[in-house]
Amino acid sequence: MNSVRPPQDGDFCMGVWKKIGKNTYKLNHFAWFANDTANAPSGIGNPTGPTRFFQQITLSADGNHYRGTFTLDAYDTSGTQVAHIVGVIAATRITVNTTVPDLL
Repeated sequence: MNSVRPPQDGDFCMGVWKKIGKNTYKLNHFAWFANDTANAPSGIGNPTGPTRFFQQITLSADGNHYRGTFTLDAYDTSGTQVAHIVGVIAATRITVNTTVPDLL
C-alpha cells in the first residue's frame, strides 16, 4: 500500500509488523493521506492528515503470496477521522525476473 504522496514530498511512511502465529502477521502502518497544494507556492504542498493502515495477513508456505484483511482510517490534521475503509488484501512477490505480463 502506498501513501499516495508525490515523490518530491518524500513519500514518507512508517510501520511495524509482528508475527502472531504460523505464517500470520499483524501490520500497523502510518502514512500521509494526501497532498494539499493550496497556498503552497513551492508546489510540494501541505499535509492533510495521517492515514493508518492495519493489516492481518497470512503468508503462503512458499513465501511468495499473502492474503488477509485491512482497515484504513484517515484523519485530518486536527485528528478527526474522515474515512474508514475495511477490505481484503492479496499480494504476490515481485522478483528480478518478474515481467509486466506477470502483473496483469
